[in-house]
Amino acid sequence: MDGVNFVGSNVIALRGKIIVRLEDFRSNNIGSISAWVISLGDTAQAMTHLTFPQFCTSAFYISAEQIEQLELSSVGINQGNAVQTAVGLWFLSIESYINSLLRICCLLSQQSFEEYKKKDFEPRITALFGMLSIDKLPFYNGTFQRLEEFKRYRNELFHDRTNDLELNFSKTHFSGNPMFANQVDVMQAALIAIQVFESFRYVIPGVDLMPQVLVKKNDSFFYKCVDELYIKVLRPYFEMALVKHSLRSSIALDINAAPLNESQISSKGDVQILIRATPEEKYNHQPSPKKTNFGSTLFQTVKNEVEFDTKHSFMLPTYNRS
Repeated sequence: MDGVNFVGSNVIALRGKIIVRLEDFRSNNIGSISAWVISLGDTAQAMTHLTFPQFCTSAFYISAEQIEQLELSSVGINQGNAVQTAVGLWFLSIESYINSLLRICCLLSQQSFEEYKKKDFEPRITALFGMLSIDKLPFYNGTFQRLEEFKRYRNELFHDRTNDLELNFSKTHFSGNPMFANQVDVMQAALIAIQVFESFRYVIPGVDLMPQVLVKKNDSFFYKCVDELYIKVLRPYFEMALVKHSLRSSIALDINAAPLNESQISSKGDVQILIRATPEEKYNHQPSPKKTNFGSTLFQTVKNEVEFDTKHSFMLPTYNRS
């Protein structure tokens, strides 16, 4: 290419100007959260990245958006445009949470996580209880039964096994056909996830593993435990939206789970949770100060291409080949 020279593997020089690749920012771990087993030293091998806060944050905000769509319903009841996404993210949060606990236990017991990550979901939970050596009956007699139904729902959805035969649930209020879901399914998924988090939050001595969600305030931010946000935001928001439109739901919204016993796998202070608060200098790339709105402009171009006739105010999709 004329005027372009490759400089190393990270940047490109274009007519004298250094162009940084967006791909390189994948390694910028600002805001990432890790568990550190202090006895293993100050090395990367002594830490494991905790992914569940990120998934949980996305699940919370997309869930709130679905309730907002219900609240703002006007012509008809808006059942949400991303309910399956929200439900899927809540399950992903749970699976990430269990895996993170397993990785912490593997570090503490100096085992390899490779032995466990190939196992199915339920065997991983069984292995976790084995490593923690705590009483599992409180979990299996309550939350686990709801989690099993959530797993069936998730598998039907993720593997696109929707058919004429609806799923039957006795412990939850999920839709028998996951593709015909609405805000009730979102609340059910959120509730089960929080019950799992509540169960395991204190099993590692000295650590509270309840996921914390980033909340923006003015030009700053803070973190709030997701169970508190459920109690103070999601649940009342859902209930107020129902009342507004004279609707009801049979779902029980109480967090019906208690923390499991603390494990003896470690002592208080053996594990610390760290967050990357400052970026490395190489990632101090300043964004442009220009005020733009590219997406809105592009969408408006598409909208301008369509004209409604005098008989119709909307258009349905068509899959007929012309």
